[in-house]
Amino acid sequence: MRLYATQTSPYARKVRIALLEKNIPCTLEWVDLRATDHGALEHNPLGKIPVLVRDDGAAVYDSAVIIQYLEILRPEPAIIPHDPEARIAALRIEALASGIMDSTVAWVLEQRHSNDCQDLDMLQRTRGKIVAALAVLQEETCGWKDVAAAPVLNLAQIATIAAVGYVDLRAPDFLLQFPELTTWMHALRQRPGISATVPQ
Repeated sequence: MRLYATQTSPYARKVRIALLEKNIPCTLEWVDLRATDHGALEHNPLGKIPVLVRDDGAAVYDSAVIIQYLEILRPEPAIIPHDPEARIAALRIEALASGIMDSTVAWVLEQRHSNDCQDLDMLQRTRGKIVAALAVLQEETCGWKDVAAAPVLNLAQIATIAAVGYVDLRAPDFLLQFPELTTWMHALRQRPGISATVPQ
């Protein structure tokens, strides 16, 4: 299988961590999303990453669907809990983490405009959403104290790492009021799947 990704995409990082946690071999294809003919366009008409191309040539996207596919491909070790309540809880955190990623991407793109063209109200609202969601994640991680030594990370933890890692890369000031969340994230860097996917 091949995974089309960029080194900074939090969505791709979520999938990359899942592949490593489940020990599924996969070839990485780095793409430049600014190019008009990058490789992912052949497999996803939107040109978005990540895209997983299966051995039979079929493409799977986006990150949430790829995660579901990986669970079907290799059910054990499971990263999505089997218990219905635990499953919904994990998917809820994944959705929250994805919202943080979406909002951070939007914030970064708006920041790239010249100062006189920036929508300051939008930036303030978006920052407020990100900070509110990070507060929820910090509460969640308080219950994950021993996760660094766990046999496998679950989806909620993987999505949290990807989201917080991206905020740390693009808007580290947002994390200043969440030292416990940052400490939790850094403690997990001893895991190969985490250290190998830190955004560059």
